Amino acid sequence: MRACWVAGIVLLGAAPVAAQQGDRWQLTLDDGTIVWELRLVRFRGDTLVVQQGDSTLRFPINQVDELRLVRKAERRQTAEPNRYGGVLGGSDDEVFRLTLYSLAERRQIVAQIVKDHPPAPSP
Repeated sequence: MRACWVAGIVLLGAAPVAAQQGDRWQLTLDDGTIVWELRLVRFRGDTLVVQQGDSTLRFPINQVDELRLVRKAERRQTAEPNRYGGVLGGSDDEVFRLTLYSLAERRQIVAQIVKDHPPAPSP
């Protein structure tokens, strides 16, 4: 009985990590550059640190116009025959537009994003 209880706690603790491993982010900079396939690493001061493949990238948040959590595309049948919804259209993505916010407001928004989507621990 005790082993099941301990196993349950371990599984509950692993849930956010498992969810993070699938999280992919897209970042749009103020010059229009879009950076794809990112994982959050940390947010410190005014700098967002992300991982892209084997590279670690740093972006000052005053240069970030948009952060987008890109959801895995799922094929779903809609009510209309031979039509599908949510397929590669980005309709399920979480989009955080930072363009009209001050630096202080951007800090709060990005800090909340990192809190709500904690980075996976380093291997």
